[in-house]
Amino acid sequence: MNLAQRSFYFIIGLSLGIIGVLFIAEKKDVQFPYGPDARTLKSIRVKKDYFFSEQAQQALEEYEIDSIRLAYLLNESDVDFSESDTNRNQPCQTYKINGELQEIEIAMLVKRCDSSATFQEINVRRIKNN
Repeated sequence: MNLAQRSFYFIIGLSLGIIGVLFIAEKKDVQFPYGPDARTLKSIRVKKDYFFSEQAQQALEEYEIDSIRLAYLLNESDVDFSESDTNRNQPCQTYKINGELQEIEIAMLVKRCDSSATFQEINVRRIKNN
């Protein structure tokens, strides 16, 4: 068997293996949070305790953002690291998270500690429809 045949069989086997892994991962709902945004958001999502400032609580109530919508935001939003305080020497880091939910843009300031996440500020802005 020459090099071209071996390469062909290798590529076929590799492709089938990748398809198999992706199929199994999809069925088991496995996530691959390797980017900095995904890792940061996941570390906030898995906290046992969520705390909300008075302003954040009022914004959630005013715009009817419940726990399901908040979980969606913590899954699909982007972290703005340029406006975040990520000093590892401190016990808690503060992250600016920007996301969209239906017809509103949401900017959240979240303080992530070892066992809790505190939503310090939630700013909401309606998106103009054309």
